[in-house]
Amino acid sequence: MNRVSFKGVAIGNVVDILPTNVVMVPVIICGLYLLGAGSDPTAAMEILRKTPAYLAASSLLGGLCSILGGYVSARIAKRDDLLNGALSSVLCVGLGVYALVHGASPLWLHLLFLPLSPALGALGGYLRWRQSARIA
Repeated sequence: MNRVSFKGVAIGNVVDILPTNVVMVPVIICGLYLLGAGSDPTAAMEILRKTPAYLAASSLLGGLCSILGGYVSARIAKRDDLLNGALSSVLCVGLGVYALVHGASPLWLHLLFLPLSPALGALGGYLRWRQSARIA
């Protein structure tokens, strides 16, 4: 267990989840505005979740934040960059499993991100490893 930095993994998880939600707020507001969600925002949010542009934006921004979380986790850990980077997505995977159990839609996207989240976190760790190798 000496290979895992719990501090790095915990902070990497927060860096993965928090910025994803922060950057999605303007996308959601813009989408709801374009859909005219004045009277029933819940129905408009359901429509927005099925819109290809929203799915693409949320997937891209979420993926970039997963890479960032993996990078931060590896940088804090200062060892086993790929492992700590991949573990930075534990919270994402847990939330993904929770969403699947409770009937998330679209199902295919949640199933795709279960293995993709750790891979993107590991990519962030790999980028940190490459950076530290270049510096050394």
